[in-house]
Amino acid sequence: MASLWEFRGLTPDVRAGLVPAPCGATTRVARTPRNPQEPVWQRPQQILSRLAQHYSVIYVNEPFLTSLEEEPHLKSVAVQGNVSAWQPFFPNRKEVVENWQENYVALVKNLIWEQQLPYQNGGTAAAPPLIFWYYTPAPYYFLDHFPADLVVYDIMDELANFKNAAADLREREALLLERAHLVFAGGRTLYQARQGRHPHLHLFPSGVEPQHFACALQSATPIAPEISHFPFPVLGYYGVIDERIDLALLDGLAAEHPDWSIVMVGPVAKIDPADLPRRPNILYTGKQPYEKLPYFLKGFDVCLMPFAMNEATCSLSPTKTLEYMAAHKPIVSTPVPDVVTNWGDVVRIAEDKAGFAAAIQQALAETVMQRAWRIAFSKKYLACNTWDHIAKNMYHLIEDALEKRTLTHPYLTPRGHQEAWLNMTPMLASGE
Repeated sequence: MASLWEFRGLTPDVRAGLVPAPCGATTRVARTPRNPQEPVWQRPQQILSRLAQHYSVIYVNEPFLTSLEEEPHLKSVAVQGNVSAWQPFFPNRKEVVENWQENYVALVKNLIWEQQLPYQNGGTAAAPPLIFWYYTPAPYYFLDHFPADLVVYDIMDELANFKNAAADLREREALLLERAHLVFAGGRTLYQARQGRHPHLHLFPSGVEPQHFACALQSATPIAPEISHFPFPVLGYYGVIDERIDLALLDGLAAEHPDWSIVMVGPVAKIDPADLPRRPNILYTGKQPYEKLPYFLKGFDVCLMPFAMNEATCSLSPTKTLEYMAAHKPIVSTPVPDVVTNWGDVVRIAEDKAGFAAAIQQALAETVMQRAWRIAFSKKYLACNTWDHIAKNMYHLIEDALEKRTLTHPYLTPRGHQEAWLNMTPMLASGE
């Protein structure tokens, strides 16, 4: 069984104000959240949890700074079946921060070495292929230190356009594209921006787990208690609340339509909570578990995608679009390019506050025939964009790429692969 490693590599110039990422595919597989800042369940977790049926998945988070007087170390934060997650901890000391990459690489090198020990020292079984899986190009430098058999770069956002992004993130991506063997793009705009830059670029837009969100259609599913007392209409959004949300639009809608209840479900990230509009008819529920999202969806009369039109959203392909569709909800969105291109015939698009309010009113006044037509089109999108289907296609591409590389690169044969691992000397966590 191949070993699939996924890294998060936050560098010192972008650490300020950010919290650790989730434990990759592990959080949901283990069914145990690691910490209260764990973000929403999305593309990385959906894909890696499914690939764990075929591979041993090891998720290594970006290092987390602590105030404790200790040496850099790794802590196992979750293990379930073929998935394990590790959190590096760094003491907030000058010599550690200044040697951030060296310490991070040292910890991971020790971990990989330990994972390979059963295949060394005269073991009869050959070490499994090693797959490196990237969602951010920040830790591209790992490829200089490990004998990876296959490198996969799955692009889910235009990270260089995000708030607090590293100034050289585009250059890092260029270096990663040179080394990657497979590149997956999570949206049409992301794909088009990289056409011609990699010979094995594949488009895999947003997916959905239809049966999970269709729970909102069942009579036995309760409305989330946080909103069950709200009068009609309830306008809802769930996801991360960050610089991609048009706060002025939300404030204007709430001010001009005090009879509308606006519900924002999700954690606040990278913006000051004090900047959020505060009105009697706006509710912020905070982060909610993936399992509870259908409860909120059931209580939404219209689903919102109130994204600001800025650099951070120009390449956005929101996963929640299909999730909203699976619950048969009408959707109103700002004109995010991928939303307009992919789902413009189902999603109502509005460019400004007046248009957005009008689109909401149209959704609320939808006739039985209009609703039936919208649901019929939605089902077509849902049928061909499930996470199961996406992960299956990715798996076949990975296996095909591994087979071709084994034929053309002798060191990837069991013997050559084992020799490569034996030549990799483990390092101390301190980097010495």
